[in-house]
Amino acid sequence: MGATLADKPPAGEGWAWELKWDGIRALAYIADERLRLFTRNGNEVSHRYPELASLAAPLESRNAILDGEIVTFDERGRPSFERLQQRMHVEDAGMIRKLTIQVPAVYVLFDLLWLDGESTMGLPYEERRSLLSELGLQGESWRTPPFEAGDGRTTLDVSHQFGLEGVVAKRCDSLYEAGRRSRSWLKVKHTLRQEFVVGGWYPGEHGRTGSIGSLLIGYWDGTGANRNLHYAGRVGSGLSQADIARLEDLFSRCARDTSPFATGSPPRSSRFVEPILVVEVKFTEWTATGSVRQPTLLGFRTDKSGDEVVRELPT
Repeated sequence: MGATLADKPPAGEGWAWELKWDGIRALAYIADERLRLFTRNGNEVSHRYPELASLAAPLESRNAILDGEIVTFDERGRPSFERLQQRMHVEDAGMIRKLTIQVPAVYVLFDLLWLDGESTMGLPYEERRSLLSELGLQGESWRTPPFEAGDGRTTLDVSHQFGLEGVVAKRCDSLYEAGRRSRSWLKVKHTLRQEFVVGGWYPGEHGRTGSIGSLLIGYWDGTGANRNLHYAGRVGSGLSQADIARLEDLFSRCARDTSPFATGSPPRSSRFVEPILVVEVKFTEWTATGSVRQPTLLGFRTDKSGDEVVRELPT
């Protein structure tokens, strides 16, 4: 179940409030005392986060499907998507073992979809949260944070105080609508940021001459036969030399001669690729033509496919 972007916190009664965790959304399937983790595009990532495997132990012989976010924290205890980048793409078992110590991951739980052979998705949010709390899942590598019922003032204050991404407000009586971005869940962000799909790159200058200087980003617009990729600008800030080395290999395998963008005009000398890579970008504002101003690359997303990326318009 996804949340709809809102331009301000909802007013009125009947809302529950959670912090917005800056990580990777994942479902945890626990059966026969074994944990399997799947991202929202169906990829299993259990092997990348072995420190989470023992989450199955507290449940003993019970089976469950849990919803939450894989998060890494910085030295101030704040969620850090930048640190999580160090874990997201690693496949080497030895390196993974080292990173579990250097950059430990935590699974933050906020919903329960299945318990002991019965679906809980038809129960109201408050009941699902109560059942989740009764499981007592608090450990070094997983936690079930509390939520706030009411006006959300405390959650909003904490989110601002620690410079977090934002908050999520959920209707207390909302059912779990799997696979749907619902208005029963509203996310309120303190800064503008969202996913974009990469449709090409622009050569750099000076130290990056002949190499990747910036990425051409966009989003899908329209529906059906009228669906097209909208060019949203270039992002070079936040692009490291290690990123460039990895991208050069990827782009060599998915290069194309023509622009994938049907709307907007990438600059001359742009090089184009198939729109499959998804990146997370923060920016200051949208322009009237649907581009972004002063974008900064935050990282790469392997948990979402390129054809899912659309412009998030606040309700």
